Amino acid sequence: MRMVSRSAVAAVGAAATVLWFSTSAQADAVVSNGYAWGGFVSYGDKVWVEHFEGRTSSVEWFTDYGRSGSCSVTTPEAGKTCDYNMREDGTITLWVCTTGPGLGNDECSEPLTDSIGN
Repeated sequence: MRMVSRSAVAAVGAAATVLWFSTSAQADAVVSNGYAWGGFVSYGDKVWVEHFEGRTSSVEWFTDYGRSGSCSVTTPEAGKTCDYNMREDGTITLWVCTTGPGLGNDECSEPLTDSIGN
């Protein structure tokens, strides 16, 4: 069994917090389920996800014109940004889900719909 020092865990948590604040400050839409955060940034058509507590998290999304996808992050990653090329009009609906130890079922946020363009 591999042991991880508390300082390493704290460093990962601090990096995830900084990344979340910098990413969410630019986000047009942000969702959370208590284990992870995710969102959509219309400038650059980016979907991002951040998580903690050694689980797997993903932001699932679909547009009103038929596109869909997901952006996932697993341990030891703290966050990930996925780049998509979307139309400049329409809407995107997204939600974040987390699976892993101690969760009986997927823990998902409520869906959130936002406009894609500025």
